[in-house]
Amino acid sequence: MSRRFGLPAVYTAAALATAVTTVASLALTPASGIAARADPDEPVRPYIVTAKSRADARLLVREARWRVRRYYTAALPGFASWLTAREAAELRTDARVRSLEPDRRVHPQRAWGPARLDARVLPLDGRVRASATGRGVTVYVVDSGVEAGHAEFGDRAWRAFDATGGDGSDCTGHGTQVAGIAAGGTHGVAPGARVASVRVLGCQGWGSLSDVIAGVDWVRGHARGPAVANLSIGGDDSPALDRAVRNLARAGVFVVAAAGNDGTDACLTSPAGARGVFTVAAPHASGAAALYLESHVGARPSTLASWLKSTATRGEIRQNPSRTSNLLQHTGRL
Repeated sequence: MSRRFGLPAVYTAAALATAVTTVASLALTPASGIAARADPDEPVRPYIVTAKSRADARLLVREARWRVRRYYTAALPGFASWLTAREAAELRTDARVRSLEPDRRVHPQRAWGPARLDARVLPLDGRVRASATGRGVTVYVVDSGVEAGHAEFGDRAWRAFDATGGDGSDCTGHGTQVAGIAAGGTHGVAPGARVASVRVLGCQGWGSLSDVIAGVDWVRGHARGPAVANLSIGGDDSPALDRAVRNLARAGVFVVAAAGNDGTDACLTSPAGARGVFTVAAPHASGAAALYLESHVGARPSTLASWLKSTATRGEIRQNPSRTSNLLQHTGRL
């Protein structure tokens, strides 16, 4: 696959096509409602609007086109826009709108090493052994970016998409760490898997909900072959993000989210609490999923989730919180 500026040519072409489609949509003639320009002195806030259908989303975008920041075309029928309090109130009662929520911050989640994935009991030897490597599988790391030129990835990693408007570079190192655990050549769970960097977090250490949804939207529109999406990020409950990752999973991409590692009930956060998402120690599960998909190319996300649960080591976690599954991930006999 040819690459230009670190991107496979097919992704570059797809990104340009998406941009053209978005611009064309925003150039449509405005209709009524919020089409009237607001008073320039009236304060605006960033919101995410989820429509009930793609047709509804297009109509709504026509009406608010001069303040639309993002238009989602694959994982979610909706857009991100600046709105006044009056406009937000109007949209909440609009029959075409499914949900309206403020844009807000999303943060990275801590990641840990994978040494126990092939060990049922202690002590550990610091290594993960498996005959499978994840070859032919792509892990989409939706995070702070990935240092694609790192020796751990050889020529298997590339900067696929940057929702922040940058060049895909990893300012904080979090995305590179996550990718290394999932698919690093030396200590990664799936050392043969490809790594596609989908950057949604900025150099300040956090990102916006609208950028995260844009990253998920991009993966939904461009993922090919057996694929895993790793989201080691989280924030407050978001109907829009939950719907986006749920639609991504329905499209056949195995979506893994971090449980959080902070004592918070993951069911109350996004994307961890979304239906159809496998919520656990994310990069470890992403790597194990890639190992499985190498020899089970057409496996559905539900089948893969069942396999991961069935091979887990049971009852080994001490001081396990109530109502939390006492399961340690294991790679089985792959």
